[in-house]
Amino acid sequence: MPNQLQRSMRAGALAATATWFAVCAAYQVVAAAEPARAFSLSDGDRVVLLGGTMIERQQSYGNLEAALTARFYPARIQFRNLGWSGDTVFGEARAGFGNAADGFAHLKQHVLDLKPTVILLNYGANESFAGKDGLPDFLAGLETLLNTLDETKARIVFLSPTPHEDLGRPLPDPAEHNAQLAQYTAAIAKVAAERGAPFVNLFELLGKKLQPPSELPLTDDGLHLTAYGDWRAVPAIEQGLGLLPRQWFVDIDARQRNIAARGTTISDAEFTPRSIRFQAVDRQLPLPLPPPDAPSGSQAATAPRIVRVFGLPPGKHELQIDGQSMGVAAAEAWATGLAVGDGPDFAQVEQLRQAIIAKNELYFHRWRPQNVTYLFGFRKHEQGNNAVEIPQFDPLVEEKENEIHRLAEPAARRYQIIQVEAP
Repeated sequence: MPNQLQRSMRAGALAATATWFAVCAAYQVVAAAEPARAFSLSDGDRVVLLGGTMIERQQSYGNLEAALTARFYPARIQFRNLGWSGDTVFGEARAGFGNAADGFAHLKQHVLDLKPTVILLNYGANESFAGKDGLPDFLAGLETLLNTLDETKARIVFLSPTPHEDLGRPLPDPAEHNAQLAQYTAAIAKVAAERGAPFVNLFELLGKKLQPPSELPLTDDGLHLTAYGDWRAVPAIEQGLGLLPRQWFVDIDARQRNIAARGTTISDAEFTPRSIRFQAVDRQLPLPLPPPDAPSGSQAATAPRIVRVFGLPPGKHELQIDGQSMGVAAAEAWATGLAVGDGPDFAQVEQLRQAIIAKNELYFHRWRPQNVTYLFGFRKHEQGNNAVEIPQFDPLVEEKENEIHRLAEPAARRYQIIQVEAP
């Protein structure tokens, strides 16, 4: 598949950005460090994701976990997804053959067993269908849940429901439901503020405030995020957590033979009349690439990785990373600044994402095994002897976590800008 730079050369336009100066204006910050108010994860943190369908789908998307794993590397962070489709603060979806109280007891036990230090909490979407009249019950259930989670002494991060997307008729007009979602979002925000806890307003960040606006639906039914919608949600969540956009740019003056950079460390630079070579080690891996069915130019929704080169001799110049061609552009285009949207670092973060998905699947079988009724339930007298196999998933999960940590480490890359065509 052609990379973004190659596509832009054929189109005769810059890749994913207007000019270098526009990029600087959009992403300039006064310091490289995250602001003090920003959310952070540290070595040894154990993060539990708790909620309904949005959280459960994180298992098979892996975008958010990949983003946070890469951002806070080299910290070793454990993520455990306890999402359950259709769940509410009352634990109803987890009831199995019991009642809501049984479901809540299961929720409590699973969370306490994991001893989390951080809990990402996403409720309110399902409960919102009860409207204004159901809000007191929701808040009472949320308080009960939070009192239970407080036993872990974990930091709670509140994620609001996402907006109900209007996909046209014959699906229902979402106006009324969005009014209800707005009420529940405001109520959750108030609870978070009272607790001094982080609150991510996905109702706004994935609604009218989504930048740039999406050319493709974010949901498959108006309610549940697709792979593309989940990918778009990650920078919104990071923004809501007070985290800075990922900044990566390399600014080269070929005449003065110097290189300035942000987001990556440059070494071993070599300048010749026809080439520039250097090594770069990034501060962190980029965000995962958008899914294959995403609209063209979707990568503009994330902070671009920009290379700008002044003073190249006239003609066309090729960018290579670890020997892989990223595309060819004229010297004038390089002087303006071009976005690089492919290459070894993006391949690595995709490997990271896939390892996370594999780990999540293994852990899913650990905590929600098939035939659970036969293994642990009222029919365990028939096949309960097989329950001894369930803990055997633990070393497999641990093995994947070691792989995840290894893949999260930025690698040293060899960059070359070589003249391939003279005027």
